[in-house]
Amino acid sequence: MADREPSPQEMRTRLGLGAGLAIGMGIGVALGVSLDNWILGISIGVIIGLSLSVAIGQAPWRRRRGAMPEDPTGDDGTEQEDPAPR
Repeated sequence: MADREPSPQEMRTRLGLGAGLAIGMGIGVALGVSLDNWILGISIGVIIGLSLSVAIGQAPWRRRRGAMPEDPTGDDGTEQEDPAPR
């Protein structure tokens, strides 16, 4: 087995699967207790968990490195004003 660092996509997929199933199972157990039907609650929890894991894995996780907030001053160094509402 080769020792290698997982890619960011692989790490996001692993994180999404674990987090999604944990949240889904929590919801499923709560539903199972409230409905007095553990099988139904856990089944719904697994479905919710897998749905969340796919959503977390597909979410865009872009970060801009070194992105600075918009500069409110104009090119000549004076502060720009918003146009007056009509």
